[in-house]
Amino acid sequence: MRFSRRGKIRFISFLTAAFFILLVRNIILMRENNRANLLLESGYLRAVEDLSTAADNLSLTLSKELCSASPEMQSKLAAELLSEAETAKAALLQLPVAQLELSGTYKFLSQVGNYAVYLADKSANGEKITDEEYKTLKALSDYARDLCNDMWTVERMINSGALSPKEVISSLDASAPNGGEISVADGFNNFEDGFESYPTLIYDGPFSDHLMEREPLMTKHAQEVSQGYAAAKACKALGVTEDKLTKTEGAQGNMPSYEFSCAGAAVSVTKKGGYICYMLKPRNPETAKIDSSEAIRQADAYLKHLGINSCAITYYEILGNVATINYAYLDGDVLCYTDLIKIKVAMDNGEVLGFDARGFLTNHRSRDFKTPGLSKEQAAEKVSPLLQIKGVKLTNIPLDSKSEAYCYEFRCKTDDGRTVLVYIDCQTGEEKQILLLFESESGVLAQ
Repeated sequence: MRFSRRGKIRFISFLTAAFFILLVRNIILMRENNRANLLLESGYLRAVEDLSTAADNLSLTLSKELCSASPEMQSKLAAELLSEAETAKAALLQLPVAQLELSGTYKFLSQVGNYAVYLADKSANGEKITDEEYKTLKALSDYARDLCNDMWTVERMINSGALSPKEVISSLDASAPNGGEISVADGFNNFEDGFESYPTLIYDGPFSDHLMEREPLMTKHAQEVSQGYAAAKACKALGVTEDKLTKTEGAQGNMPSYEFSCAGAAVSVTKKGGYICYMLKPRNPETAKIDSSEAIRQADAYLKHLGINSCAITYYEILGNVATINYAYLDGDVLCYTDLIKIKVAMDNGEVLGFDARGFLTNHRSRDFKTPGLSKEQAAEKVSPLLQIKGVKLTNIPLDSKSEAYCYEFRCKTDDGRTVLVYIDCQTGEEKQILLLFESESGVLAQ
């Protein structure tokens, strides 16, 4: 068939138009497919993060369960385990790993909370937890730690780009070479293998400053001070003269304050009482030239410079070449974890970069600590027999109910060398709190 010149032009134009239509259609379909894949991968990544966090909390709570000796604390921890296990199960079900036959993993998540509840009920009924039951609880704790470590490894691989979230759905052919790469599927299978012997059946210091939500006790009945008085306090905090200060808009809320700035640094002074609320210098040290003992010495000197006495160091952490040192008020021989002050020190030259007294201003008051109703020896009998007591001191701790508890703090060791803090009410003998200490070169924290 012969085409006229016009016919050829029309035919070529038609083919060109058809080609571009198909090309555009394919581009649209590819974009839609990529968008769907991104949404799918985002959902899988979120599920991996949720499972990692839940596994971390399970491991931490089970470790505390092993250290608990009272029915009340065991009941509280059992409820937390049930909640975290349900969160982990929900996250696991969002991952397409059903083909991996993770019956053991799911069994663990289903039973760990229920077993803790069983032990708590048994303890509440006055029955003694047997050595065999403690061994089972220890096995559950070990499995939780393995799951926690595996999941955080998977998440780190995803975040570093070594593994795509899309690979979470890959069930590798056993006959295909893996090239030495680690896959999520392999990680889950490795963890699952650990269930062959499955039983049949925690910053900023040891306490958060959640109590700061209430009206500060230090300013509640204090007289209001002038802006000039507050400026003098701000100068003392920054070590500058008043002509260097710039007044900024003051803070309101439950702690109304005058606020000042100087060369990027900020200072807040309460309108009632004229207390330094916080000071912050926005500098990021690039090197670390001093050690933790020198940083603590500089923080001690800064407290003395501000006229703050009767404080003792509790814990510290070093991150980004900055040491955050936590102090608690020392009332006689009682360490008040409720009344906290935090100081940040630059590790390059020892400069104080931050001061935060909000926890102290919120909670500090005159307390009448009576003679303990229980001796140290009597309170020690309330500590779990699985723990070795290494030290004891009197403390005042905040509770979730926004109240306080006057307690003995028992510093203990587990059989695997972990440090545990157990708080026993020195009047009633009730086990009030359990914290796990994490000690490293960068500091000491508690959960």
